[in-house]
Amino acid sequence: MTRKKSLQDQMEAYAGAMRGLCALGGKPMPPELEAPARVVKPARAAPTKSDIPLEHEEQCAFVKWFRKQYPGVLIFAVPNAAMRDYKLAAYLRSEGMFAGIPDLHIPEWLTVIEFKRQKGSSISDEQYWCQAYYERIGWRHFFAYGCEDAVAKLTILSNVQSDRLAEDKGKE
Repeated sequence: MTRKKSLQDQMEAYAGAMRGLCALGGKPMPPELEAPARVVKPARAAPTKSDIPLEHEEQCAFVKWFRKQYPGVLIFAVPNAAMRDYKLAAYLRSEGMFAGIPDLHIPEWLTVIEFKRQKGSSISDEQYWCQAYYERIGWRHFFAYGCEDAVAKLTILSNVQSDRLAEDKGKE
């Protein structure tokens, strides 16, 4: 299998043929028919590792922290954003996969968390829709920009949860 010729290769071949025809006719090659000089692009630099941790790394750190802090409370991830080929994505959608579903679920606390990178992340329309849906059915939903942000927000939430439980026991 041969590689398809680039435009530059084609132009050089045509210029060579034209040069031969001009030489046969005893005339000089017109300069405007010469192929332009090849431009040598500098080699690409290797990608550099970002100082900002990946969403995956932050989420793993949070889950590890959560399971240590609250060993009896179930937390699980919904793998919704992984790179997949078209057929697998269609197969999973037919099984109920849905864009925008939050990354982590804590059913006992009626809480879901959508993880984002500390910087450079955006929230999709589907994620805003899911946030509104979860809040409408009485669940708490928040966007966490890294592990520290998630820990801070969940700590506030668990303190509110503890206060509510204490109030409920006081009423009995």
